[in-house]
Amino acid sequence: MDLHEAPNRVGAQPLVMYTFDEAAAWCAAHGKRLCLDSEWQAACEGPAGWAYPYGDTPRPGVCNDEETWRVYDQDLLNLWPWDVSSPEVESLEALLEAAGATSAGAQAAAHVAALYQGERGGENTGCVGAAGVFDLVGNVEEWTRRADGGSPSFHGSLKGRYWAESRTCQSAVTTHGDGFRFYEIGFRCCRDP
Repeated sequence: MDLHEAPNRVGAQPLVMYTFDEAAAWCAAHGKRLCLDSEWQAACEGPAGWAYPYGDTPRPGVCNDEETWRVYDQDLLNLWPWDVSSPEVESLEALLEAAGATSAGAQAAAHVAALYQGERGGENTGCVGAAGVFDLVGNVEEWTRRADGGSPSFHGSLKGRYWAESRTCQSAVTTHGDGFRFYEIGFRCCRDP
């Protein structure tokens, strides 16, 4: 499992605005795959089955989970260009620049940038579990692939929540379809041993 959210580099801001399908394509282009929700959970809870990577008692601020929630404008988010969240993107900056290449996309990119409160990979040194994986709760909510296969057009499970609210390692959201994208949803990749 990647130690950090995509693009999986210390000091890089996590990518967002990828659908489940786009996140899977990004991982595949990098010789990996989306992590299964069961793998993600095992890395988060560790062998002790903790509720959080660091233990059973929530410790607000250890992970990036105490930011103030900002009101979003869905109409602006809907202007996001559907061809920019691609496997070729290697940084949040490049993603926002690509999205801003058109006037409508520029509005969407500016709105995402204003909403974004993700922190750089490795910045939250206490937000790491027994597996050595960072930011499994808080920071950005992460697409994972449902180990049970899901259902048509609903193959993903969102884990960890995001910067304004963390969830336990065991919590999941399975109500968003494969084409859903949002300003606080990212992902990380896994590789078969």
